[in-house]
Amino acid sequence: MKSVPVLIPVNALGRAKGRLSALLAPEERETLALITFETVLHAVGPAAIVLTPDKLIAGLAEGRARILAEDPNRKGLNEQLEHAVGVLLAETPECPALLILHADLPLATEGAIETILSLEEPGTATLVSSRDGGTNAMLLCPPARFELAYGPDSFAKHVAAANAAGIEVRTNENRELRLDLDTPDDIRELLRAPRGRQGAAGRYLLSIGIEERLAAS
Repeated sequence: MKSVPVLIPVNALGRAKGRLSALLAPEERETLALITFETVLHAVGPAAIVLTPDKLIAGLAEGRARILAEDPNRKGLNEQLEHAVGVLLAETPECPALLILHADLPLATEGAIETILSLEEPGTATLVSSRDGGTNAMLLCPPARFELAYGPDSFAKHVAAANAAGIEVRTNENRELRLDLDTPDDIRELLRAPRGRQGAAGRYLLSIGIEERLAAS
């Protein structure tokens, strides 16, 4: 795999998967978050840089990734990510590329990450959108050329910000990175295909009777 750092923000487990609260109990949401994080961490390999306030997440990643603690003086994902990118650039000012990747991608594989990294080219930003208009993956070449805008409709906001900064925007329809697990419909999508059912997240969800819950919802 190309030697591009991969920054993975991971929320505190107590705040994980809030949009699934009507379907999953708190401990189930935490377990699902841990499973998808493990999937992403395994897919990324030693290039992983984990940004998290959660000690359990940090402990699980120790020895397999660099850990960046969140800055208590900064609020929200975008401020935390901007700060983390600043830390990385202070260490390597000429950093040519950085991949920002979400931690809840149940189909993520090493091959999917390699596909995105193979698109590295100066003056470009390659984005993978989520099914609801978020940004699941963003390869910045170089980083810190426009303001990050994670949150609702972040894909469109990132495209607009990159264009305004003179960055060529490329989109990648990578199914393995396009599917996150934020809503019941995302879970339904995961379970439609054998691969999703047989993966770690799919097996866990099936083991707790998720299909019956979805049918009743």
